[in-house]
Amino acid sequence: MSFTKAYGKYFDGHTSKPYDVELEIWPEKKISFFYNNRKLNWNFEEVSFEKNSDTLYITRKENHAESLRIDNPYVINLIYQSAKKSRNISWYQNILDLGFKFYAVATVTVVAAIALFYVFVIPWMSERVTEITPVEFDNKIGDSQYNQMESILEIDQKKSRILQEFASNIDFETSRKQTFKVVNDSEVNAYALPNGTILVHSGILDKISNYEQLAALLGHEATHVKERHSVKILSRAISGYIIVSAVTGDVNGIMSTIADNANQLNNLSYSRDFEESSDAGSYQILRKNKINPKGLEELFSILKEKEGLEIPKILSTHPITNDRINFAKKLVHQNEYTSIPHQELEQLFTELKK
Repeated sequence: MSFTKAYGKYFDGHTSKPYDVELEIWPEKKISFFYNNRKLNWNFEEVSFEKNSDTLYITRKENHAESLRIDNPYVINLIYQSAKKSRNISWYQNILDLGFKFYAVATVTVVAAIALFYVFVIPWMSERVTEITPVEFDNKIGDSQYNQMESILEIDQKKSRILQEFASNIDFETSRKQTFKVVNDSEVNAYALPNGTILVHSGILDKISNYEQLAALLGHEATHVKERHSVKILSRAISGYIIVSAVTGDVNGIMSTIADNANQLNNLSYSRDFEESSDAGSYQILRKNKINPKGLEELFSILKEKEGLEIPKILSTHPITNDRINFAKKLVHQNEYTSIPHQELEQLFTELKK
């Protein structure tokens, strides 16, 4: 087999001075050259190759300080292609050789994979986590949340009793215990804790004009509790920490992780799916109790009107989009329902508004 002669720079590892050497390039085999009247033979499997745009570095694996530098493009290509054929190019260098198009495609692929993971895997996983986590755990999280909040909440005891009585006249289609409280706060807000405690601010009560709207609001929050949305969104938010526990079925590990991060619940927003699910649940509750479901549509209209002036707190955790309003209208106008007057609800609502 013949060899090709070329020239390069040799670094002996003892000084920083490069030495001009004449190379003998044996295809797919080795590189030979003379230094200090001694012939050196570098087999391809004994060296590593690193190529950039206009330079090739060949380094001995046993002594990284000893290397050759090639600057001639023709010689670089000759040696590099020969090394590739003999499969002596590192996987890292092979990836670098793939060029910009590969990186662009790889980047898009990774981003798409991450997006698919968040869209499909994490929601699925949060469902599985919720299934294997007992409901009693929701109660513990909710109790802990309420205990932390209680000192700063101004609970209107009289109106809370009226609201509780109002709610007791509605079948929320759940066996979960539910406690309804009115908070003296001008902020337009209402929210449900995982333990079934539903807090309604006086600010939103001031905006509501009939008992149908109030029933729609309570039905929406009750559905969040019934379908355990708080635990599900918390599972999504900290999914990276509970993947292993979920895969192995380690319920205690999941519960511990969720409990350690339960304080995040105050800062998390319900997803569009959860909101629509609770809207649908509220509609079904109104329909079952023969309360006019237009209250749901009216409730959204009221909140949407206020959004243009000042964004109510409730919209940060229960974002009302045009899609949600249209969804509510579709529920009301495309389904049959029967509504009857509810004098007791009317009377209790009147007392709440005093």
